[in-house]
Amino acid sequence: MAPSSDSEEDIEVAHLLELYEGDAVKIMGRIEAQLSILASRAQTLLSLAGITITVTGFSGANIAKTGKLASTSIVLGLVLVLVSAAVTMNGILRVEWTTRLGRGTLEQSIRRAIAVRDQKTRAYSLALKVLIVGLALYVTSVGLLLTSALSG
Repeated sequence: MAPSSDSEEDIEVAHLLELYEGDAVKIMGRIEAQLSILASRAQTLLSLAGITITVTGFSGANIAKTGKLASTSIVLGLVLVLVSAAVTMNGILRVEWTTRLGRGTLEQSIRRAIAVRDQKTRAYSLALKVLIVGLALYVTSVGLLLTSALSG
């Protein structure tokens, strides 16, 4: 069997056109639903970032007093949490209307909508990874606070 030269995008476009029998409303509706899922997940990332920032307002000073490692961990963790929030807001929640993707054939519109979805998916993946590292550093600082309380 000869290897296929079709890209993933080509395969997806062909699949959508076949699956929905070329019905533009159904195809674009499917892609818009995927964009909605990304927006919903982005809200979850922002909620976690907001909780982290709020908790820091109550306990950040006590954590920082624990020592240099704890204070460095909490500061780096918060910076990464904020970077994650910025990537989330700018890369995922930035509004791009599928009706403004330009004129052209249905296939061209699908390709542009998929490109937007894929860009937002990459932004979500990056924001999630940065948030996880930020939260890990934050939890490290909390752990240092707790262990210092046991030894103190």
